Amino acid sequence: MEHLIEQFEEIGFSKNEAKVYITLLKEPAINGYEISKKSGVPRSMVYSVIAKLVLKEAILELRTEPPTYTPVPVKELVMNRKRKTEETLTFLETELQGIEKPVEVNVIKHIEGRMQIIHAMQKLMKASNEEIWLSVWKEELGELRSSAEEQVKKGITMYSLLFTDEETTSFGNVFYHRQYTASVEKHRMSQRLTIIIQDNQEVLIAGFIDGQIPQAIQTAEPMLVLLAKEYIRHDMMMKVVTDKLGNDNFNSLWQGSELLTYIVQNVKI
Repeated sequence: MEHLIEQFEEIGFSKNEAKVYITLLKEPAINGYEISKKSGVPRSMVYSVIAKLVLKEAILELRTEPPTYTPVPVKELVMNRKRKTEETLTFLETELQGIEKPVEVNVIKHIEGRMQIIHAMQKLMKASNEEIWLSVWKEELGELRSSAEEQVKKGITMYSLLFTDEETTSFGNVFYHRQYTASVEKHRMSQRLTIIIQDNQEVLIAGFIDGQIPQAIQTAEPMLVLLAKEYIRHDMMMKVVTDKLGNDNFNSLWQGSELLTYIVQNVKI
């Protein structure tokens, strides 16, 4: 009996309501006094419980003197409860969706393996509708060239920082890390850090390390997109400054300073 009462509670019946309904299943068409006696529900409460069960369409009142009560058949009760539950859930779904504010969750996708990363880069570039920002090394340029040319031809604005001595028109507005500065960058980071940003909406950051399986992350997290873009902007401006001053003059700004040497080359002296 107790396990049945617990299941009734799961569908919105009180313990006393469950006791009365089960009692009427066993002995239908009895009055309130008899229901109280056989169910164990106190007489002071039984008529209130009966009234609630009538409202729930779980029992029926028979017009006798005194009034007697009979249970709605089990199958009918279950079907009614299913129908009302479905109606309630449908109503809630419709009404709540109208006020629901979607939660923006920007997951970070991890990608492993050179071909998988290259494919993700190509796909991200082709998804662009406005602009693309790149920081790419010569080892990956060949595999990204056709995607870049296709987007430039469509009128997509491209800003590229390329680690190569070979000049190209395939990558839009291009700034170059020549061999000397590229070697410094690679030494400082211990990898070829490669970045692709699509429409200020999504970024892919990959690390290519000689002799190891490349790793990358891809995300639409706004702060990471902004951080990556600022990294490329800063690197581009540093190249402009270096080209204007010349390598020797630029290097003289930090050489001899322990702090600046560590900042520029990641080397402690």
